[in-house]
Amino acid sequence: MILRDLASWLLPPSGPLMLALLGLLTLRWRAGRLLLALGLLLSYALALPPVSYALMHGLQADYPPVQPSELRDAQAIVVLGAGYRSGADEFGGETVSDLALVRLRYAGYLHGQTGLPVIASGGAAPGREPEARWMAEVLADLGVRPILTESESRDTWGNAQRTAELLRRMELERVALVTHAHHMPRATWSFEQAGVTVLPAPTGAFVPRDRSWSWGMLRPQASAVYRSWLAAHEYLGLFWYRWLRRD
Repeated sequence: MILRDLASWLLPPSGPLMLALLGLLTLRWRAGRLLLALGLLLSYALALPPVSYALMHGLQADYPPVQPSELRDAQAIVVLGAGYRSGADEFGGETVSDLALVRLRYAGYLHGQTGLPVIASGGAAPGREPEARWMAEVLADLGVRPILTESESRDTWGNAQRTAELLRRMELERVALVTHAHHMPRATWSFEQAGVTVLPAPTGAFVPRDRSWSWGMLRPQASAVYRSWLAAHEYLGLFWYRWLRRD
């Protein structure tokens, strides 16, 4: 857990900025000047729309949108959580995040098209309600029935392991997996490692609305930093799961 928390500091914008800070502190040496330049260059590049979309493309390319008819072999729909939105007083204190809402809406749509049961997978941090509870409320608002929940997981690997246990009890093995397109490589790999046959059902792909060149592409944007962070988080997560995780 500590190693994972430390690794999260490598993500933008903190990773490149720490590199630049280290260079600033060692500016008297050539290596320090190189670190400063590299940190600033990375900070700038990761804030550019073309760079952030390119990073996303590397994750999303193998997972284009699917038609409900392509999921006819699935026995259930599994939708993965994506965190809370705290301070949502209009909802009584907490609700699902904006990212999670995109996934839940798509799961509801697929349910309406296929009639398959939906499993909401999302656990809780200590002292908080399980994310699956809020996910089930949203799915119910969308008219989904039946809804099953997995509320013990803490991450994507846990989503896969705990949901696989639930599926085995239900004697099911093939699922339509709903999550964001950029998250699908890590999610699919985790579920397959748990022995589940996955039919990917990606949603929420990050793609540019206008692919033509403009000088605005060279202007740093907060939205690009966010996309770069999401992409870097997934690349780091894939490396962690495949090479460093030990369960």
